[in-house]
Amino acid sequence: MDTIKYNIFLRILETGSLAAAAEETGYSPSGMTRMMDSLEKEAGFPLLHRSSHGVRLTREGEALLPAIRAMVKAADRLQEEERSFLTLTAGSLYIGSYFSTAAHWLPSILSLYQKRYPLVQVHLKECGNRECLEGVAEGTLSCAFLSRREEAPVQWLPLRKDRLMAWIPSSHPLAEKEALAPEDLNGQPFINILPHEDTDVENFLRRHHIRPRYTLSTASNYTAWCMVEAGLGLSLNNELMSRGWTGQVAVLPFTTHETISLSLALPRFSSFGPALQKWIDTTREVLGISPVPRHLSPPPMHE
Repeated sequence: MDTIKYNIFLRILETGSLAAAAEETGYSPSGMTRMMDSLEKEAGFPLLHRSSHGVRLTREGEALLPAIRAMVKAADRLQEEERSFLTLTAGSLYIGSYFSTAAHWLPSILSLYQKRYPLVQVHLKECGNRECLEGVAEGTLSCAFLSRREEAPVQWLPLRKDRLMAWIPSSHPLAEKEALAPEDLNGQPFINILPHEDTDVENFLRRHHIRPRYTLSTASNYTAWCMVEAGLGLSLNNELMSRGWTGQVAVLPFTTHETISLSLALPRFSSFGPALQKWIDTTREVLGISPVPRHLSPPPMHE
């Protein structure tokens, strides 16, 4: 609905004539007349009695006046809200993240983002691949940091390559190796982190047809690290997650030299709102990634 016409309609009532409202708003008298004719045509009945003495409301116009005022006020409020989002004086972001990314990248990204845009509310959710992807695809998450999945119904901003590393008790014979072959894990007691979440670990084991002996599972990376240190089994995690922790755990690469693509999953939109676009820009800046296009093209859907 064209609220400009209704704004002008209210100005006519306040000034008492079409001519006075035209002069105040910069329209010509004929232009003002055409605008009111168009408005009454849209309504389906006259709204104003016009005479040489000025204007007054018809009975129908009087009945509609409260609703017209409410509509114009709501439209003005909508424009104010839109301007606040464009200037980032308001807004919310819901960020999903791998646990490793949350621990190592998000503190720096959040620090810079909140310094620049302190009025934007940022809500964080640590979750596995499946939950992150579902959240972005369904719109409950604005974006999510995780490893790339080619067939996911999202678009991707690549951030950094990472490796899977084996966590081995330092007393275990495998800890003496410089690198592990995937088959070294066959039959070994294994601590599974976030089982059934389509993790990089599960994909790695499935891809290499590895069958460890699953003994424990946990949703916590740190708990898994402590279990490995206690000699309860082996585990796998990405290299980013393996940094900064100390203890009796050997962290070894694999001979296959495989990498995963840590990326930012984004909705399949041709453009993003200001708060999310600034989040992308801040992430790129903190991680030292070259500028990205303002409008990322969604990848083709995989059947």
